[in-house]
Amino acid sequence: MKIRKTSRILLAVMAAGSLALAACAGGGETTGGETTTGGTGETTTEAAGVDYPNRPFTFMIPYNPGGSTDPVGREFARQLSEVLGVNHVIQNIPGGNETVGLSYVFNAEPDGYTIGLSSATGIITQPLVNDSLSFQTVDDYTPLATVTQAPNAILVRTDAVWENFDEFLEDARQRPGAIRIGSTGTLTNNTFTILAIMEQAGVEFTIVPFSGGAGEATRAVISGEIEAVIPTVPGQLGFVQSGDLRGLAHTGGDEYEAILPGSVALNSIGYTAPFSSDYIVVAAKGLEPAVERILRDAVMAVANSAEWAEWSTNAGFAATPRGDDEARQWVLDTTAGIENAIRLAEALG
Repeated sequence: MKIRKTSRILLAVMAAGSLALAACAGGGETTGGETTTGGTGETTTEAAGVDYPNRPFTFMIPYNPGGSTDPVGREFARQLSEVLGVNHVIQNIPGGNETVGLSYVFNAEPDGYTIGLSSATGIITQPLVNDSLSFQTVDDYTPLATVTQAPNAILVRTDAVWENFDEFLEDARQRPGAIRIGSTGTLTNNTFTILAIMEQAGVEFTIVPFSGGAGEATRAVISGEIEAVIPTVPGQLGFVQSGDLRGLAHTGGDEYEAILPGSVALNSIGYTAPFSSDYIVVAAKGLEPAVERILRDAVMAVANSAEWAEWSTNAGFAATPRGDDEARQWVLDTTAGIENAIRLAEALG
C-alpha cells in the first residue's frame, strides 16, 4: 500500500486565541456576525416553564463563508430560528480543522444561546491526534443532533473502463497500486474510506493527497492525471450532472443513489466505512435541563422536517436526523471507526 505525498499534512491544531465576538441584536450584516429574524415559537418555552429563548442565539460555523459547510450552517440556523421564534447571529470562526470555532462554543456560557455546527473532523479526529484540546470525548460537550450528511464517493471519468464498483475492485486486485485515487489529506474522511476499502477488500490503491482540496483532485481526474477521486459529493456534484464524472460507490445510505445514480452504498455490500461528512449541532456541556430539552426538541424539529430534507437533497446532501442517545452513539461509533483508520494511516507512513 502506498501513499504519494504532494504536500505536507499539518496535524498540529492551532491554539484558539482570544475571540472577542459580539453578537448584534439588529438586522442585516455586521462585522462580527449576521443577525436574522426568526418566527414565533412560544409553545416549547411555555411548556417547559422557563424563559428561554428570549433573545437571539449565536450559531457558529467553523469555516469561512463560501465553502460547502457554510450554506449548511446558515440554512439550518435560519430554520432553527423559525422554530425557536427568535433572531440568530451567524459567526464564521475558521481555523484548526474546526477546533477554533468549537472551542468558542464549548467555552461559552452553557445557557443555550451559543451553539454550533461541526463534523467528525472537529469533534472526533482532532481530539484523537491532539490531546491538548479542551474537549476530548463526547462527555466534554453536548451533542444535540446530527442533521445532514455529505457522503464521500468514488468518482471516475464518464469514459472510464470500469462499468461498476466490482470491476473497479477486480482491476485493483489484478494491478496492485496502479489505480491512483485523489484525496484531500492523510487524516481525512475520504482517505479513511479508501484505507477501509483496501483493508476489507484486500486490494491496493495509490492514494494521492492534494493540498488544493477536492476541487484540485477532481480536476486531476478529468485531465487524466489520476484515475479516481473520493470527495464529499455536494461540492463536486456539478461534474456528475454535467457528464464529466460518474459515481461507483459512496458512504451514504441507499437513498443517496437517487442523488448519485449508478453508484452503490458501501454499507449495503458489506463494507464498514462510516466516514461520510455528517454534520452535527453541538453546544457547551452543562446546559440547564429544561433549556437543553427545548433546544434538543427544536433542533430535531428542524432535522426531521420536510423543508430541511428538501433543502438537503437539493444541495446534494441527505438529511440524517439523530437526536439524544442516537447522536451520542453516532459520535462513539464514528470515533471507533476513525481510531482504526488512523492506525491504518500511521502504518502506511
